[in-house]
Amino acid sequence: MIDIHILRQDPERFRRLLLDGRGDPSRAKIDEWLQLDEERAGLITERDSLREERNRASKMGRPSPQEISRLQDLRTRIQEIEGRLGEVEGRWQEILDFIPNLPLSDDAMPPGRSEGDNVIERYWWGEKVGETAGTGRCRDEDKENLPSRSTHWDEMLNEAEHHVEVGERLGLFDIAQGAKVSGTRFKYLIHDGALLEWALQQLMISKLRREGFHMFSPPLLVKERALYGTSHFPEGRDQVYELQRTNLEDKECALFLVGSSEASNFAYFMDRVVDEATLPYKVFATTPCFRSEVGSWGRDVRGIKRVHQFSKVEMNCVCTPEQSGEVFSHLLSINEWIWRALDIPYRVVRKCTADAGYLASAEQIDIEVWLPGQKEWMEVGTDTNTTDYQARRLNIKYSDSSGRKRFVHTVNDTGIALERAIVAIVDHYQQSDGTVVVPKVLQEYLGKEVLGK
Repeated sequence: MIDIHILRQDPERFRRLLLDGRGDPSRAKIDEWLQLDEERAGLITERDSLREERNRASKMGRPSPQEISRLQDLRTRIQEIEGRLGEVEGRWQEILDFIPNLPLSDDAMPPGRSEGDNVIERYWWGEKVGETAGTGRCRDEDKENLPSRSTHWDEMLNEAEHHVEVGERLGLFDIAQGAKVSGTRFKYLIHDGALLEWALQQLMISKLRREGFHMFSPPLLVKERALYGTSHFPEGRDQVYELQRTNLEDKECALFLVGSSEASNFAYFMDRVVDEATLPYKVFATTPCFRSEVGSWGRDVRGIKRVHQFSKVEMNCVCTPEQSGEVFSHLLSINEWIWRALDIPYRVVRKCTADAGYLASAEQIDIEVWLPGQKEWMEVGTDTNTTDYQARRLNIKYSDSSGRKRFVHTVNDTGIALERAIVAIVDHYQQSDGTVVVPKVLQEYLGKEVLGK
């Protein structure tokens, strides 16, 4: 949630932001909100004044019939005001929930109308090629100038198979049985596929423990406030699975499957005042995640790239406002580290206003790996600074050195999306004999150098 004082003082900043493609102007109606805010303030002032008048009158001893009549009139008027105030505040809050966070700056989140306006900050082409710096807008035609083969392919392999053919032939996953058991976009990871997922988890867990992160094993079912608090509601509600309440212990309370452990990890700090000495407080979790994928039907329907159940290693940090920039850079460096460790080429993409994910984002960067076999970029991680937007909704504060309670900043990073990492490994490490070489950094965990043997 934004700081409403900024909205009152400088609504033009938010109008410009909406014009730059950030948020939905049909729902984030700034002018209507300002009118409601003014009416709300007037109603609150009038209600409080009448309450004071009623309280004074009630303390003046035994009332006369005229005074009783006046008290009844006051009570009726207060009820009328409170009824109207409820209506106004409901609409006031509804609009506020769709007003996006302000970008840290135009450099942090450049204005843009589509993903084509995202900015490429740099490329990394792998240990055998080195790093190439480069900036510019994201364009589809860039693909024509990208490497057509992986440096890990053997000399006999000139064109890679799709990960579906390779994975099913080597027994890494079973999509057909997943569909039979659960429906479309479900799968089984089996044998070396399941071990590969586990190895990626272990690699990331070891790294994060060295970096001073605390490991959480959070709930996968959360109440609405956790998802509202992290800005996954109301905007992204159609992406979330809600449980039927028939078998719930508390039938009055809805429960939802998380699409990321971010919601439950940050909700751990909800309604708390955190000790400043512990900040930045860095946590991670490796969990299954769930998404309905509404709006993506027809996209990435083959394989395990876009599925309803997937696993991630998520990094989440609670910090002071002064720390959030450094924390953001630190999480991004870890995200880049994993792909350098796997020796898979990637690019760093700064998201523009129209493509910067949920409304809480004040700065967002994606890591995208290049798949030479499919001639496409694939998003594999997202680093987001939400400043105090989530903290305001979740009521997370810390007490600074002067004793003043302030809202924390929250920063989150996908870390690694495990199914997509498997797709990238299969694409880059397959060989002409039909096998897939295990990246060197994972061989100690799997105890083998080649999948399929």
